[in-house]
Parts: sequence; C-alpha cells; structure tokens
Amino acid sequence: MAFGIAQEENLDSFDVKQKLVENINKLSQGDVEYLTEQMSLLIDKSVHQNESIDDTNVDKSFITFLIKLYY
Repeated sequence: MAFGIAQEENLDSFDVKQKLVENINKLSQGDVEYLTEQMSLLIDKSVHQNESIDDTNVDKSFITFLIKLYY
C-alpha cells in the first residue's frame, strides 16, 4: 500500500511507510482489531487460496479504512 501511495503522490515510499506506522500506533483498540482481522483475511486469500489481492476481492470499507489511515 505504501508503494502505491508513494507512486500516486510522488513521494518516497519510506516516508509513506513511516507515516502509516505513526498512524497505526494512534489507532484505537477496535480499529487495531479490525485492521488485524482484515489483514488476516487478505493473507489467507493470498497464501492459502492463491488469490491475487486487488480491488475486486477486498472489502470496500477496508480500502476506505486504509486510505483514511494514511490521509
């Protein structure tokens, strides 16, 4: 995700990663649980179901959550 944002915004991907980490550290317990749950689902799809992860098989609300996490 950081790489995609960095390309879109013409930023260094390391700086984007740093900002994401800072914002993740500020999340509430509920948001951390949501992030963990959704990431676990994506890992399962990718590793165990051999699916490519893209905007067609990711919950739209999770995509919105990730975008808000950065901005």
